[in-house]
Amino acid sequence: MTRTFTEAEYSQLVDRYKNFRVVNRDLHSALLNYLPKKVLNKCAQKLGISESGTFVLQEEHELDVLIDYCIYDYREDGENAVSRYVKDNTPTPGSDEHAVLKAMLESYHSLIQAESIVEKVGIWAYDLLNNRRFLLIDIGFSKTIEKDYVFAARMIPFEDFVMTSGAALPVDAESLIQITDLLTEQFDGGPDKFRDFTLEQRANLTASIINICLDANASSQITYKDIGAEPQIIPFPSTNSRIGRNDPCPCGSGKKYKRCCGR
Repeated sequence: MTRTFTEAEYSQLVDRYKNFRVVNRDLHSALLNYLPKKVLNKCAQKLGISESGTFVLQEEHELDVLIDYCIYDYREDGENAVSRYVKDNTPTPGSDEHAVLKAMLESYHSLIQAESIVEKVGIWAYDLLNNRRFLLIDIGFSKTIEKDYVFAARMIPFEDFVMTSGAALPVDAESLIQITDLLTEQFDGGPDKFRDFTLEQRANLTASIINICLDANASSQITYKDIGAEPQIIPFPSTNSRIGRNDPCPCGSGKKYKRCCGR
């Protein structure tokens, strides 16, 4: 059952979210120093955005997705950049940095469906792979994502809410079918088996999901317009609507559809 918060409680959670987001961004910059030199090329190949050692990026957001994967999913001797950072830096217990690092260590990549929108807060979300519901705070999502919309993202969980790492990708209906088939055919079972996956299996599944989303041109549905540094997801056009090739693109770029999301 979805928990009910009062307006005052939502406001307090948003304030905490904003503080945690600042800490997360600062840590994100520091974590780049904990990535081996070879990791970017290695992960880019795994995500399908590298050819002959050269990055092939269709949209700037794909670099965010790549770095996110490198920080959280690339492991040497069982450790990722976050766990290596924690070994060298002990945050003060009870501090925002301590809370954020703990959540980053517990983070996971999944498929999320928007169940309802909370204006100026975020969404009540359903995790399709982990079969759980939670409040996902992201003010940009509350402005752009529609009910039942599905996207792939890394969840950073706190006690009362969850936030993303900022590298979300939309998942259209065809991509969702491909991901479901992938779970069944390559990972020996559907979403109900996901919780039993090893870290390596989760990393491989995340890479496959990202590949499927990028092949579907999902990164073109991301914009940074009007919301500062927070990426904003523009929903894929409804299958019931018809957009002419020469019509203005619904993403708001100002370009013709054929020159933008209709490529």
